[in-house]
Amino acid sequence: MIQSKLFERLVTKFSIKVNDLARYLEVSKATIYNYRNFDSFDQIPNDKQYKIFYLFGKETVSELSRLLDENDKNVLVKYSERIDSIFQDKEEKASQDTVAIETLQKKLNEANAQLELSKNNSAILMKLEHLDDITKKVIIDKISEITSDMNSLEIKNFLDYLHVYEVFSKNTIKK
Repeated sequence: MIQSKLFERLVTKFSIKVNDLARYLEVSKATIYNYRNFDSFDQIPNDKQYKIFYLFGKETVSELSRLLDENDKNVLVKYSERIDSIFQDKEEKASQDTVAIETLQKKLNEANAQLELSKNNSAILMKLEHLDDITKKVIIDKISEITSDMNSLEIKNFLDYLHVYEVFSKNTIKK
């Protein structure tokens, strides 16, 4: 049979690593071992067959089979270099994809932080809802002006002062 254990023989002849092949075909290592045990190349799913054809630069099973009979060292080196190049390209693309995912994750985190900040700002503005727009602006501008050059401790002291004023004001108004 022309294709008996064809995949196994190709993997062996070109010393293709199972990890590289699994990554390239986007399957598990166990699946690669299963493919290697298939008697017929046709048992391999079609989408994976096409990738294998591409890996060797062939279009048919008979072309792959003839490759097994090839003994010219230069030809074999050419195929090995092609395989290595395809695996390397796949690895580089995976690395680029990882960088792209990390970049997107960073942008997502920044967007979430901006969303949280907007929610906090909205909550603050909701507390000032009873005031007219000009008064809100004056209050926010004045607080910004007062706190612009303060460090954390000074801002805490300022907030404590406002709290004291709040308590004083509530006690004075109630009386």
